[in-house]
Amino acid sequence: MNFSISLSTAKHLFVDACGVANGSKCNISALDYIHFSLLGGIAEVLGTDTQSIVRQSSPIDAFEDYEICIEAKKLNTVISSFTDESKSLKFQFDEDKVIVKHGRSRASIATMPCDSYPIPKIVIPNGFQFSCDAESFKSAISGIFYAKANNDVRPFLNHINFSINFHQMKLYTSDGHRLATDIVQLENSVDDLKGILPFKLAEMLLQAQTDGTLGFFFDDSHFYCSTGGTVYGSKFVATEFTDVSEILNTELFQSIKIAKSELLDSVKRIKGFVQSAKIAKLTISLKGQELLLNANADKGNEIDDVVNTELLQANVSDGYEPEFTLNPNYLFDAVKSIKSNSVCISFTSKALLKITDPDNANIHSVIMSMR
Repeated sequence: MNFSISLSTAKHLFVDACGVANGSKCNISALDYIHFSLLGGIAEVLGTDTQSIVRQSSPIDAFEDYEICIEAKKLNTVISSFTDESKSLKFQFDEDKVIVKHGRSRASIATMPCDSYPIPKIVIPNGFQFSCDAESFKSAISGIFYAKANNDVRPFLNHINFSINFHQMKLYTSDGHRLATDIVQLENSVDDLKGILPFKLAEMLLQAQTDGTLGFFFDDSHFYCSTGGTVYGSKFVATEFTDVSEILNTELFQSIKIAKSELLDSVKRIKGFVQSAKIAKLTISLKGQELLLNANADKGNEIDDVVNTELLQANVSDGYEPEFTLNPNYLFDAVKSIKSNSVCISFTSKALLKITDPDNANIHSVIMSMR
């Protein structure tokens, strides 16, 4: 069995699938391979580690039906290293190997029969649970990813919570000390749908060269996204989550607008100064139209900074000077996620600091105070 394909087609078919293929996580050595099949001129490649799945397909100029498994890491290394699009990639299959040629380069990669490969069954429905523009989805996810937890005992905090109504999907991430949210406009959707979007699926979509429309669907085992002939999947987490979004609806005492770059520079400087402290704390306070920043490090070291602000809202009596103590890393992450040149900060009636984008009302984050 032999065939030739362009380098771009080869990368589309193999790279993402090879990237998730891994048998060590589940002690199934067959999953160190990707499954390659050719049926009626359509090539399909599948890779999985049981937690994540990538299935890619593309028409190629070969019409002999064929099926084989190819060692994933070696194939990925070879294909990813080529850059000359003018030269095709040639595949020559033997009994226990495939020879991959590109120009004068040649690699021999192990293959195995498909008998022992556990092929996941993926059934794409006639209609998706929801679909949206890839660019909008990736922009929203990248802006809130920072606030999710890692390996928390509360599973919903390790992923992305979503709720859908009126063709809008609200996305939330939280680690229990902070929360970030954004809204994505949907092209089609099932109303009154809420659940948990696995972070691994979102991570794969952020890394993939996807554009156009993303169509999402799920079954009892996996949450999937279909786009441009490729299906990405991740282990299903749950349908229920604890809705913590109500903390966004807190009364604002005082709101200010600050140049994003100026505030980031100040907080970054303070982060570096207190990085050796056992517990990093930053205290911010508002005096007039100046935001004062203060932090103590170990051995009596202390740092102060001042940032000019524009007063936007004040629901307090004259002379009120709000003060708030928080983790400087949390403030840095929240401000960095804002896409505008300015950032709005609001002191609230609760022990929360609210950060918003003055040019995008959909982007919010809140941070809990430290004692």
